[in-house]
Amino acid sequence: MTENPHQRKKEPQIIRQSILQHAMQLAAQKGVNGVSIQAVADLVGVTKGGVFHHFPNKQKLLESMVICLLEQLDVVIDRLIAEDDQSYGCFTRAYIEITLEKQIHGLKHSWSAISMTMLTDKTFNEYWIDWLNARLQCHAETDADMELKILRYAADGIWLTMFTEVEDVSETSVLKKELIARTYRAKAESFISV
Repeated sequence: MTENPHQRKKEPQIIRQSILQHAMQLAAQKGVNGVSIQAVADLVGVTKGGVFHHFPNKQKLLESMVICLLEQLDVVIDRLIAEDDQSYGCFTRAYIEITLEKQIHGLKHSWSAISMTMLTDKTFNEYWIDWLNARLQCHAETDADMELKILRYAADGIWLTMFTEVEDVSETSVLKKELIARTYRAKAESFISV
């Protein structure tokens, strides 16, 4: 039996990854409501049935998209931590970096847009909270100080302004640099107060 040269080889893992990446692209551009099975199928070049073969419904597709995104985020966070020459506050610096960037090197789509998606749906929000709590537990030795927690909360507040009309990009950049600088000062101050 000869193979039909026009018939595409089935590569389920590649197709599944393509579906997830295109779902992320749509979520970054249009929000979670802009992600439809048909739109994803059209972008990937498969039928709706092809998408349903990998994900039984839109909710499962979106949940898998968030899990995939958090896995990609772990890779970026781990890279930033590995590049950091100071262990104290290393996760907080990486967190501030990813929180206050709209586009993160290593993530294919707009981090800020997708992160908003995770906060607007209770299910996705739970994934985010679980991810953050696991990372904080993992970095308890280096990032448990109250000063670092306050700096992470400050970054979250600045991040929120990125979705309003009041964001000043140059001010956000200055604030990000200041927050990161304070992660080092927090260490120095904790030694002084001892």
